[in-house]
Amino acid sequence: MALNADLDSIRIRKKFFFRVAKDAGEYEKRVTPNAELLQKLRKRGADLFSFPERRWCSEVYEPQDSWAKSVENIALLNLNSYDEWLKRIGKKTRNMIRKSIRCGIRTAVVEPDERLAEGVWKIFSETPIRQGRVFSDYGISLNRVMEELHSRKNFVHIGAYLRDELAGFIQLVEGENIERILRILSLQRHWDKAVNNALIAKAVEVSASKGVKWMMYDKMGDFRHGPSCLSLEKFKRSNGFRRFQLTRYHIPITRKGALAVRLGLHKEMKETLPPPAKYRIAAVYYWLSRSKIRVKAH
Repeated sequence: MALNADLDSIRIRKKFFFRVAKDAGEYEKRVTPNAELLQKLRKRGADLFSFPERRWCSEVYEPQDSWAKSVENIALLNLNSYDEWLKRIGKKTRNMIRKSIRCGIRTAVVEPDERLAEGVWKIFSETPIRQGRVFSDYGISLNRVMEELHSRKNFVHIGAYLRDELAGFIQLVEGENIERILRILSLQRHWDKAVNNALIAKAVEVSASKGVKWMMYDKMGDFRHGPSCLSLEKFKRSNGFRRFQLTRYHIPITRKGALAVRLGLHKEMKETLPPPAKYRIAAVYYWLSRSKIRVKAH
């Protein structure tokens, strides 16, 4: 889908001395910048427009020489059918799915109503720290949760229930032949029941039944997840997701944008650091964040 006059999904943020524009749904749809779009972004104060090449389904033909490039990776799952996926994931993961059923976990597509909002809010309120880092949605109000659930139109919500309690949920963003896992969370006191495995299985079943061929689960091994990134990557791989490398293009719109590209500031910091340095910095950052939370609690 080519971008034209519709800028509703464009987000602009400041980075150093310049401003970067991105489409909020850049992974779910084909982004094809044109002169009209870039001119409108310039009027809105953007200096640089950034978008990824969705090479798994559509390539960017004849990119201009002035477009800078960087490399990123995503966790991508190719879907054919639920049964084919179930055979591919391996015995251990299949056993985890069976375990969730034995433990009484029931999954279903649910409507974004008050009951779901209350269950999501209870999960958000369970702990201020998840995966070794500060959980940004801790302390969010119930009204805010309800507003967010109702404001998103292209979402699929799947709940995992233990009796009548929401033990976990997954949010899928619907796109062009792809669904992206925006969030998957479960109550920590039910982690022994393989709730997240049950949620992934249901998400695959639902997506495959609609003929969706691809599912995305954020980055693969991204250091932003802190020291727990390796266990998260293992979880993704055990459920069939694989590292997919893609090209991100950066189009200068103004002189500031062109200067930022020449200085290499269009790239994310994590791209310029060697892996050992990334994990050390992440470990220190998340330790400081957790310490701050504990001080506040006392």
